[in-house]
Formats: sequence, C-alpha cells, structure tokens
Amino acid sequence: MINLEGQKVLITGGEGFLGKALVNAVESRKAIPIVLRSEEVSLLDLYSLIQFLETNNPDYCIHAAGYNGGIEFNRMYPADILFANTIMGLNIHHACEYVNVKKLVNIMTSCAYPDTGMEILKEETFWDGLPNQTIRAHGIAKRVLQAASEAYKNQYDFNSVSVCVTNLYGPNDTFNLFRTKVVGALVRKFVEAVLEKEDSVECWGTGSPMREFMYVDDAAEAIVQALEKYDDNSQPINIGTGTDISIKQLVEYISKAVDFEGEVVWNTDKPDGQLKKLLDISKMKDIINIQPISVEEGIKKTTEWYITNKEKADAKK
Repeated sequence: MINLEGQKVLITGGEGFLGKALVNAVESRKAIPIVLRSEEVSLLDLYSLIQFLETNNPDYCIHAAGYNGGIEFNRMYPADILFANTIMGLNIHHACEYVNVKKLVNIMTSCAYPDTGMEILKEETFWDGLPNQTIRAHGIAKRVLQAASEAYKNQYDFNSVSVCVTNLYGPNDTFNLFRTKVVGALVRKFVEAVLEKEDSVECWGTGSPMREFMYVDDAAEAIVQALEKYDDNSQPINIGTGTDISIKQLVEYISKAVDFEGEVVWNTDKPDGQLKKLLDISKMKDIINIQPISVEEGIKKTTEWYITNKEKADAKK
C-alpha cells in the first residue's frame, strides 16, 4: 500500500466537481495536492503539459479532467467529446511517463461499458461490445484510457490503472441544464419549480431506466484508495455502491427533499438512454473500504447545498 503522506499528487480537473472532492481526500492523507488549472496549461498541449509536470514534479497523478455533459450535449457534440477526451487521456499518459510519475490513476465512467441491456457490468466484460449509442463518443474516449494503461505498461513499464466510476452527484456539481447530467438537471428543475410556484415539472423519458448513483465524497475516497492499493493495469476496477434505483424513484427523492407538491409529467418523446447501468463492485469490496451514504441522504445534502449556492451553481459552465 502506498503511503501518500508528504507526497505530491497532481489532480487534473482539480477545480471541478469530482476534483474538489479528490483534493479533500488527498489532503486528509497529509499529501500535497497539485491542481492543474486549464487557464494555466491545456491538457491538449503535450509540450506545455510536460513543462508543467517538470516544474511541479508530482509523485502521483489522478486524471479527473473531462469534457462531457448530459444526453443532449452528447448528441450535439460527439466529435468534440471524442477528440478532447482522447487527446487529454493520451497526453497525460505520455507526460507522466516522461517525467517519471510513480503512478497514474485514470477515471473512466460506466458509459465506457458495452450496452448489454439488463446485465450487471463486470470488469471482465469491459471490451465485450460497444457503448450505448447516446453516449458512444464519450464512452469510446474513456475506453482509450484503459487501452493506454495497458500500452504504457507493456512498452514503458509505466504504472497506470483505471477506475470505472458510476454516476456521481453532490455539492459543486454542474447545474447548467445543458451541461449537467440527470441529478443536477432534476435538482435544478424541482428547486426552480418550488421557487416559481409551478404546478408541474417535465422529466425526460419514461422514468423506468435503472441507475446507480454515488455521492461524490464517497467516490473520491474510493479513488484515492485505488491509488494507494490497486495495481492491476489489465482491467479497470469498478467504483460504485452496488445498488440501483429507477429514475422515477430518484425523482421522488428530489421532489420530497424540496417539498414539491405538483405533478410530474414524463415526456416519453425524449430518450431513456441505456435501460440499466449497475456496476459489479465485488473487486472493489475486496480492496477498498468505504461505506457509501444512501441516495436519499445524499439528495438531501445536494439540494440543501444547491439552494444555498444557487446563483453560483447556475453560472457554472
């Protein structure tokens, strides 16, 4: 197990939703987080990235940066999503290996898994089919991270591993309706419906798809434990809760948390996306020790944070 005390840990995307939680988890080990800010250096520029790493000399790296959004964002910008995420992932591998970073942890999402219908997603099935069409560009780009882990290990003996994280939510999420994902979008819709005294809220799809949701602080702790303990570059390790709920149940939790008493209208002309995405966390349980909070409790925390910080949260791109 790696002892992170006193070690420098570079966190790409460290000012983002997950990145801020990772900074806190790293600091709890008395390690030194180095936050790579996009205004200082672009992950799309390999030369500038190498210069940044040579100047800051990190011991370890967690690659949490990404370019993505909800279903509509993925539909409109698949080429940009594919390009940006692929190049960022390859550049961080090349730069970290070049400056002798001891270990790199790549953060993938469950969208990288094949669309298998109603099956639980196991690490050994990672390459057994294509991601769902609605998020395929993002899924393929994230798959490149796992391919890079294997390639850089084989050619350079570089220690790079991948974690596959389920759907995250919590404080500091993106609540911009165009860029956010399901929890952020629904929280904003229901909070604004209460503030504006609306009689109904429209939700996309049928509400029947099953999704796994994990509170961001729990995920960050699990990711840092993977940095400390997980070294198998041949397969990713799933990070999740092992339980899922329907989108309808999620809506009920959110409407209850904000005291919405109106009608929920399901727009079935909008896509549901993949019917089920639940990660098998058997491997995680053997290696990582966390006790995730319930979705209902996490939604309460998230809605309270959003109501308090609404103006700042809505302005975040």
